[in-house]
Amino acid sequence: MHSDTADTTSARRAPDAYDDEIWRDVCAGLSAPAVADGVSVSVRRGWDLGWERQRLDAARESGSPHLSVRVHGDEILVGPLWAPGTDAGCAGCAEVRERTVVDHPLAGDLAHAAAGPAPSEALLPELLRASLEHLARRPLGPGELYAVSARGLRRHRVARSFHCPLCGPEKGELAAVEEPLPLALRNRPASPGDPTRSGDSRLVERGLLRERLVDDRFGPVRAILRESRTPFAMSMAVVPDAPAMGHGRARTFAETEPVAVLEAYERLGGFPYDIPVLTDRAYTDVAEHAVDPATLGRYTDEQLAHPTSRVTPHTADTPMDWVWGHDLDDGRALLVPADHAFYQYEYAFRRDRRAARAVGPHERKHYFYESSSGCAVGANLEEAALHSLFELAERDAFLTSWYRAAPLPHIPESSITDPTSRAMIELIRARGFDIHLLVATRDIALPVVWVLAVNRLDPFPATFSSAGSGADPQSAIRGALREVAQLVTNPVDWTREQVEAMAEDPWLVQELEDHVRFSSIPETLERATAALGGPSVTLDEAFPDWPRRLADASGGDVRGALDLVRSLFADAGLDRIVLVDQTSREHADAGIHVARAVVPGILPMCFGHAQQRLAGLPRLEAALRGTAQEHRTSPYDPHPFP
Repeated sequence: MHSDTADTTSARRAPDAYDDEIWRDVCAGLSAPAVADGVSVSVRRGWDLGWERQRLDAARESGSPHLSVRVHGDEILVGPLWAPGTDAGCAGCAEVRERTVVDHPLAGDLAHAAAGPAPSEALLPELLRASLEHLARRPLGPGELYAVSARGLRRHRVARSFHCPLCGPEKGELAAVEEPLPLALRNRPASPGDPTRSGDSRLVERGLLRERLVDDRFGPVRAILRESRTPFAMSMAVVPDAPAMGHGRARTFAETEPVAVLEAYERLGGFPYDIPVLTDRAYTDVAEHAVDPATLGRYTDEQLAHPTSRVTPHTADTPMDWVWGHDLDDGRALLVPADHAFYQYEYAFRRDRRAARAVGPHERKHYFYESSSGCAVGANLEEAALHSLFELAERDAFLTSWYRAAPLPHIPESSITDPTSRAMIELIRARGFDIHLLVATRDIALPVVWVLAVNRLDPFPATFSSAGSGADPQSAIRGALREVAQLVTNPVDWTREQVEAMAEDPWLVQELEDHVRFSSIPETLERATAALGGPSVTLDEAFPDWPRRLADASGGDVRGALDLVRSLFADAGLDRIVLVDQTSREHADAGIHVARAVVPGILPMCFGHAQQRLAGLPRLEAALRGTAQEHRTSPYDPHPFP
């Protein structure tokens, strides 16, 4: 059996890859009926990018499917079967996905050929013969791969990868020189029970995303884990390319799985893997069709000069990178700073996300140090945009309430009828915390609640907070209570002595986790409870006509719901909303859309005292007017949002 010879043929003739008689006979089995008529087949020992590219290019030119077969020592990979015009992964997708899952040092570089050891398993030819007989009865579908070894026989579905050097985007395709066409939103008939979700969406259907996306060898989702220590069902989806696991919380584990996968895919949308980026243009050069970076909040000179700062100063003349979004009002294309639209993008490594993840935060370069706030998933762009706006309204209301440090109306527990929420309230109280349901809604007239848990038994941890928003106030409260219930249940993995210095020196608050730790310090109790003491209101008084208001205004269509929410932003003086479509090829193949709404003037959710971007926002200045915080200057007290 030779290591460097192979052939590409029609399935009507067997590849003469090896002159060994046994292997020649086995390879003959790759002809019909094991492989469909008209499929080209290539056989190779190991991995060779140039070889695979030649074979796939030939198949692409002829418009025919292609089956790549690779022999790796004691295993044979039959497939995946690539088919033109489909979302089928190719051999390059399989190679890069397998390397990514195991964190191979050459996961980002498939150019090096690897012949691999010669087959040593005597049983392998017979296993391949038996496998081909099986495949004759159950042929491979597009994107499917069959792994043959003495360890077992297994069918895999290989999803396309935006990292694939064979079928992924060419570098020239990623330069955002051409202005895109105006955005035309589409009508999306809503689910009868939820005007914010499309009626034909199957994203949360039990088992659907698991079947499509979960594979412990090729991913994209390596595994779905179950958390047994939370007071409710929680699953975590592990996606090697994503910056963090996706979490799903619900009553049952079956319900949590698709939510966890969707959150992981939302986080995957935080980097423009295959989305065009316009590089090195100053705002003054593109001002006619760009969002003014100055309207997105500024850092103070004190923040920029501090050692914990992770941002680089910029002016209107600083060359920056941009991506295209669309104004939701008239649909016209507008440029948005790339590291604002995609929070994982930065300038030191730009497209090389793997290199950026391998270094510390101070080795990366940002003009905007952003978070995932405002990123949302949906079955279509309209649905994702709607939920993006709900999240932005939630964060804006929470931050405004925190910085005002003034009493808020509170909702008595007797107004809560949802049994899950009532159970979590009892659990939180049993852990020694008093629970306060605060009405955080201000000028954006959407239901927003701040759930504040105050320790009544011990000074440490002092408080925990979370927030929730949505068309249904009961659902918004339930979501926020889940966050707090988890916080009060999980063991505190820091001591008071480790974090109490933050009370005197807020610059020590640098990471997301530090904000939760800051709120645990007894010295911050008075700051958090400044929001208490407001009037008591029922749920109906706090959020009159919700969720009926959205259901009536939507006309049974998600786009109608989006139009209403957009109008509520405009009523609050936030009349420009620029929608950035973060949907990559991988998202689209999975039936998932990701969007981030960019709203100039809104309060951004930032983490780290030096990264707080609140200077130059008239909206915040107006909100603080008449409060004890009116004459404070940025940076303000670190918020407790988890």
